[in-house]
Amino acid sequence: MALLTVAEAKVYLRISTGTTTYNELIGEYIPLIEEDICSYCNNWFQDKAIFVEYSGGLAFNKGTTDTSRDNIVDDSYNFTSAGLTSGMDIAVSGGSNHGIHTVSSGQTTAILYMTSTGIFVNQDQDASYNPVGSIRISRIDWPVHLKPTAAKMIWYQIDKAKPDGAISERIDDYSITYAGARAYPMQLVNQLDNFKNIRSH
Repeated sequence: MALLTVAEAKVYLRISTGTTTYNELIGEYIPLIEEDICSYCNNWFQDKAIFVEYSGGLAFNKGTTDTSRDNIVDDSYNFTSAGLTSGMDIAVSGGSNHGIHTVSSGQTTAILYMTSTGIFVNQDQDASYNPVGSIRISRIDWPVHLKPTAAKMIWYQIDKAKPDGAISERIDDYSITYAGARAYPMQLVNQLDNFKNIRSH
């Protein structure tokens, strides 16, 4: 599941259920805010119990049409037994498709279909070309306490963000900074600090 739904974001933002003006924008910003949170926190919130990890046997396939979505194939048929199911946000660690993806419907024990088409790079752990090492696919276990902050980050992008290109800016006691690819007020970004992992250099 995503960090939050459009309906949840509207509750936190006190937008009435009947008001649909911002529904589409909120939906578009949810995955972007997820990326910003993971980037700022250096944390993908990977579930330690629901995952698969292999040094061989996984193949990533780029979809080309709406009926041929990006997908991941597991030669060992372990996706369902591992607990990876439709609607989940997953984190792929390793390989060319490293990042956050969302599982669509129609998954099987051997294939996870994504909501995306044309995003994946074709890559097979068992191929003799484009070699890749160990890859881990984990369910993302979003902390519930991130929801209100994520909703505020979405609203800032809709209502207040300015494309000024500044990395940081201070006006009296008000400052903005970047969390991931987008700028936010520092007091909002500070709410993410409890979820940060220490970066090693």
